[in-house]
Order: sequence, then structure tokens, then C-alpha cells
Amino acid sequence: MTSFGRSLATVLLAAGIALSASAASAEQRLHFTTEQYAPFNFAQGEEIAGLGADQVKEIMRRTGIPFDMELLPWSRALALAGKRPMTCVFTTAHTVDRDKRFKWVEPLLVERTLLIRAEGSGVEPANLTTASHYRTGTQTGDYTVELLRNAGFAKIDLARDLDLTLKKLLNGRVDLMAVSESYLHRLRKQGVPVEEAAVLHEQVFSIACSPKTPDEVVARMQGALTAMIADGTQAEIHARYN
Repeated sequence: MTSFGRSLATVLLAAGIALSASAASAEQRLHFTTEQYAPFNFAQGEEIAGLGADQVKEIMRRTGIPFDMELLPWSRALALAGKRPMTCVFTTAHTVDRDKRFKWVEPLLVERTLLIRAEGSGVEPANLTTASHYRTGTQTGDYTVELLRNAGFAKIDLARDLDLTLKKLLNGRVDLMAVSESYLHRLRKQGVPVEEAAVLHEQVFSIACSPKTPDEVVARMQGALTAMIADGTQAEIHARYN
């Protein structure tokens, strides 16, 4: 082989090593999907912030694993995390239906899920049985759809997002709306005329990762979250948004 040939071979080998390293790095980048659902996750300028998002950022800072985040409609955010390797979705309710479909890092929050009504609407369910006869709104793909069906609700009105469902509630097109307790608190602070009507469920909210996400990655994330709970970091983040 000529000296030129040896040089060329060296250059190609170096390029190949660089490409392999780049590919390996790309494979190890964890992609997070989430939705616009304050106070859990929401756009803040060019960043994603919130009670869930801030915890995810701190978890990833502690693990040192490269990551990115993307705001999507909830149905798409959940679907991508269910099938794409190295992809996780938050802030996700850990339900029976979802349990086997994901690998879980939890809890980001344990919270009640409520049925709310418009103030002055006259909708006053005595219990979940009577509440199930009302028209109840939520968004397509949300965990509350499963909760409502399991509780015997037959008149479930599905919308593409929670903002549209809220408009329906305030306009009288639905009688009740299923939301997290944090979401209700945020609406009340904003002066939206809604109030609690009944408790639907107490729920664990988590990070749900694709089954193709390596166990080692999930374990590192869980270790970081467990440490955050122990050292008070999680409580500080909760206080920031509640």
C-alpha cells in the first residue's frame, strides 16, 4: 500500500470511528414527550416548565443522560412513548390499563382526580353513581377516560384538548369535567368560575417509558427520583407550582 493509501485508510477509519461514536451517542439520547397541561407541563418561552417537567430535568441532570423534550397533543405523546425506543412520556397517570405497556419511573406526584362543575350550574351529584348520569367531558386519550368508564359513566364527551372541554363546561355543553386537583387549583387562581363537584379517583402520576427503553436507563432515572424525594428536591418543586 502506498503512503497515500495508508493515509486515506487512516482518515476513513477515523471517520468511521467518529460516526460510530456519534450513532452510539444518538441512540443513548432519551426523548421525552408531553402535553400542554399546566401546572404539570407547559410552554414557557422556548422552554418546557412545570411540576412534572422540572422534575424530569432534574432527574436527567443527576443521571447525566442526554435528553430532549417535545410538546405534543396528548394522544400522540402517549402513542410515541408506547412504541419508540428511548422515549418516555410525562406527566402520566399510572393506571391498570397502562401498567404493562410501559416501564415506570415514579411518583412525580400522588393526587386526586376530581369532577368539576361550572359555578352556579346546579349540577350537584350526591355520589359517583348519580354523577355518572351527567354529561362529563375530558380529552381524547387522557387517563380520565378509563377512570370514567370504569366508574360506569356512559355520557363521556371527548374533545381534542382540555381547553376545548373547559369551554364546553362553561357554556353548558357538558355538566362535569374530569381534571387533576392541581389543574383545578390553577383555574381557580386564574379566576375561572369552576368548583369541585366530586372526587373521581386518587392517582399516581409518573414517567412512562417505552418497553424498548433499557432497564439500566430506567433504573438510573428511578434512583435519581428516589434521591430527590429523600433530599426534599421534589417537595421544593411541588411548592414552586402549588
